[in-house]
Amino acid sequence: MSLKRPQPLLTLLAAFTFMLFVMPVAAHHGWSGNTAGDVEVTGTVVTGVKLSGAHGTMQIRDADDQLWDITLAPGPRTHRAGLTEDVIPVGATVTVYGSRNEDPAVFEAKIRRVVWEDQVFDVYPPE
Repeated sequence: MSLKRPQPLLTLLAAFTFMLFVMPVAAHHGWSGNTAGDVEVTGTVVTGVKLSGAHGTMQIRDADDQLWDITLAPGPRTHRAGLTEDVIPVGATVTVYGSRNEDPAVFEAKIRRVVWEDQVFDVYPPE
């Protein structure tokens, strides 16, 4: 009895299908890279909240003129917290609380809470 070798096209198709399922899981890195400890940043909104993609995002400029990339919870979760794309206007002052990127040269943080005026948005509510 002899075993047949898989067809090259079938092998390629199986590999491609496998990658379609594995890549999104690998791309979702959770809190890795944001382990330098808690951070609080107050600044002016430069790029408003965007809820497309894996996570909500925004950019703020702090008092030292440093531009921060802010990563929020996934879009639906951020939306449920009341933080939608049209809530906080560009130019508004916000304070964000979360975990800073471990590289001190990278001004990025994964945020649990956004405060604007008298509104608090807990995108990752405390347990």
